[in-house]
Amino acid sequence: MKHRNLCYFTTLFILASAAVAEIRLDPVFSSNMVLQRERPIAFFGTSSRHTPVTVTFCGRETTAEVNAQGRWRAIFPAQPASFEGQQMVATDGSSTVSIDDVLIGDVWFCSGQSNMQMPVGAKYVRGWSAKDCEKEVADGNHPALRYAAQRLVFSHLKPLAAHFADGDGWVKSSPQTVPWFSATAYFFGRQLLKDQGVPIGIIMSSWRGTRIEPWISQQGYEKAGLSKELKTIGFYSFDDNAKTIYEANENERYQSALASWLPKLDNVTNAIPEQYIDWSRLTYDDSKWKRCQRFAGKDYQTIWFRKTFEFPDEMKGKTMTLLLNKPAQRGRLFLNGYPIAEWSAADNDYQQPLQLALPAEHIQEKGKNLLAIRATYIYNLYADGLTAGRLLCEGTDISLPGSWKMNLEAVHTAQDVGQPAPAGLQMPYRLNGHQFYSNLYNGMVDAWTHLPVKGVIWYQGCSNAGQPHYYLLLKALINDWRTKWNLPEMPFVIVQLAGFEPTHAKDWMTADATNVSGYALTRDIQAKVADELPNVGLAVTIDIGEADNIHPGNKQDVGLRLALEAERLAYGSTKPSHGPKFLDAAPEGNAIRVRFTDAVSLKTSDGKAPGAFAIAGEDGKFVWADARIDGDSVIVSSPQIENPKFVRYGYAGYRGDCNLQNAAGLPAAPFRSDAVDYSAIK
Repeated sequence: MKHRNLCYFTTLFILASAAVAEIRLDPVFSSNMVLQRERPIAFFGTSSRHTPVTVTFCGRETTAEVNAQGRWRAIFPAQPASFEGQQMVATDGSSTVSIDDVLIGDVWFCSGQSNMQMPVGAKYVRGWSAKDCEKEVADGNHPALRYAAQRLVFSHLKPLAAHFADGDGWVKSSPQTVPWFSATAYFFGRQLLKDQGVPIGIIMSSWRGTRIEPWISQQGYEKAGLSKELKTIGFYSFDDNAKTIYEANENERYQSALASWLPKLDNVTNAIPEQYIDWSRLTYDDSKWKRCQRFAGKDYQTIWFRKTFEFPDEMKGKTMTLLLNKPAQRGRLFLNGYPIAEWSAADNDYQQPLQLALPAEHIQEKGKNLLAIRATYIYNLYADGLTAGRLLCEGTDISLPGSWKMNLEAVHTAQDVGQPAPAGLQMPYRLNGHQFYSNLYNGMVDAWTHLPVKGVIWYQGCSNAGQPHYYLLLKALINDWRTKWNLPEMPFVIVQLAGFEPTHAKDWMTADATNVSGYALTRDIQAKVADELPNVGLAVTIDIGEADNIHPGNKQDVGLRLALEAERLAYGSTKPSHGPKFLDAAPEGNAIRVRFTDAVSLKTSDGKAPGAFAIAGEDGKFVWADARIDGDSVIVSSPQIENPKFVRYGYAGYRGDCNLQNAAGLPAAPFRSDAVDYSAIK
């Protein structure tokens, strides 16, 4: 990737040039791009002149008129795939624009949240780079694999033009660029390049931690019959009064929910147990603590963060101000063992960074100092931990050196608190925010729908985990994007959520089999949508998750499984593309027989008996059970259940024994026979 300073000055040059240029290409176009084969090719842009625009490409020339809005569009016939770089030149007779080394192949749009956004990485960092990334980067020279990264940007109501991240435009895969490619998308594209033998273009448009709601267009909500709620919150208007009323109501809802529930949590978490007080002191040995990383958790967690540092000479003896983000909804800050600040999500300034003068009486100007934070997360929330933090002093502004360390104090359940957190504790939605309805579609998708693509891969769902209405939203998104790209059955492949449940990382074998993580529900929804909509595939990843890491490093298999499903849907491949799928289940005495499709030569990945099966009787109370393979079926039983009626497989946040697969080594998809009618849930 280009040096950021170079990008900055290049961008300034482009902006300055654009001020005098009379003809421009739409931002989706740049040198090194890939255009979709076997589809009419369109180049489009704007012109401040109203003279015709002449465009040449692939030895052909065509002329486009400029309309009253200053827009032009030149159409060329569909072309077969080609590794030969082509030049496109457009001129209005006064000014000219061109792009070089354009390939013809297949273009895939890749979107979702952090597991799609997670890069290959130059050096392995658990949770934010792919396994064996150093080797993968060294082997990253694939010049016919091209990558375009959409900048993180949102927009309320108004669709925006495309914006490339860092201003680089389309880039070729090389050891210099691969580290910042999406790992999932890169391994997917690399497999397609190998198998299909055509240039592959990857458009990356993802934002970590995002729900599905902002990725669906306004028209998509309307078409799916889901727009009633939007009309009540000023969605259709930029009217300042409607916005003010909506956000005031959101704040009132949120504060009311906090006021009724937070005191109950405080009764459990406010007092620091004696054995943890040392964690705030400089003398405590934190050498076994983990480096601060992104995490997620069920229930309510109390986590400590620590960072040691020394004051620069130029700050000693002066008043120093600490600027720090708040890593949780409830927190207490210590300096060298002394409490100096605390905050709560109920505070009016909660969403503002913490800014305070460090008390001189607790500062050690010679040697090390310690900042410690005791943070309580008051509802199931993904957390990025802490930024480095900054010290401000009379014009001097420095970043605190080194990484924070973190360690878990306790996990508090709803039973500990006395009741679960109310649904109203979901943070207030902001109309002008990246999580609001349609704002990411407008900012990061719409512009690319004007460029033909082969299909879409989608890796999202963590931020909607456990929400039954995700079924309607995922269907709405797929139908919406197919409409926008004008491809009614555009290939669409979903990554089913991997195993993850940090609160049961060590006791998953004995965790409750009935009341399970919301991740299981979301996987079930993803599988149902893939079965019910035409030309939708599912890449199953239940077997490659990590209980305490929401970003598992094995993105190679994710990319491979996506590619196999994409090749089935988009290229007519007949090779195995997915593992066994649940067909039906029927009681046999004190056991239950489970049958599968795609079950040729059922086996397990480790040679052991099938794991992760649970059964229940009429009362629906599940227990983990024993299982054995019998031909294309699995027989499941437990001495605790005399008359089994229902069966589940892999139906939990995390199970380390999801080992059932077919002859191709592809994993069985999690399932439940006690089916839920998600279409009836609004």
